[in-house]
Amino acid sequence: MNDYIDSIIDHMQVRPNQTLAEEVYLAMRQAIIQGHIMEGQRINEKELSSRAHISRTPIREALHRLTEEKLISYVPHVGAVVTRITPADVAEIFEIRIVLDRLATFHAMQNMQAADFDALDQLLTETEAANQESDIPTVIHGFEAFNNFIYQQSQMPHLILIVSRLRDYLKHLRDVSLNGQERRNKALQEHREIYELMREQNRPELGRILAEHLTYSKTFILSEMAQGQQHAN
Repeated sequence: MNDYIDSIIDHMQVRPNQTLAEEVYLAMRQAIIQGHIMEGQRINEKELSSRAHISRTPIREALHRLTEEKLISYVPHVGAVVTRITPADVAEIFEIRIVLDRLATFHAMQNMQAADFDALDQLLTETEAANQESDIPTVIHGFEAFNNFIYQQSQMPHLILIVSRLRDYLKHLRDVSLNGQERRNKALQEHREIYELMREQNRPELGRILAEHLTYSKTFILSEMAQGQQHAN
């Protein structure tokens, strides 16, 4: 079985015009977000340096950036540790998401043309078909594509940057929550309602269903976290 250092090394990719520190940062960030490095795991700079055959300087730079994103924290006498996502973190992020997602969706609704709505409808139809086949990876990809489509259509690059960081922070928890058929069915139904209300330009109902959709997601993830904690105890 791969350990956390194997996971970091596996995610490392050399990209054009990218520093080694950037490569290490992106690899560690992706491994954490995808759940390959668990919360509470200590990142051993020396061992990572030795096994990845790189100096400790880019590792420290990467850890500093991850600390700023709250994905890593420094514990006295221990070192760099993957941060535990708390229920308070989840609640705060979803409260922010409700405000930002409504803003992005309202702007997207105004900007989208008939062809854009048709493309979004097709994306939903494909995701619904994948759900019927219990093709979970394709369904999760469809949910991601649905959200990204709306964000891009909002034409608000600064908002997109903020929301992408917030979504990444909870990506692993969200993906795990979508393993259940009932949860996927409800999320798909809500996405279909969001699409229809956007096409109708029904701003009041759209704002309501967006808030309801994200509040349910928050409640579901918090419930999963509480059950996980009970099992751990």
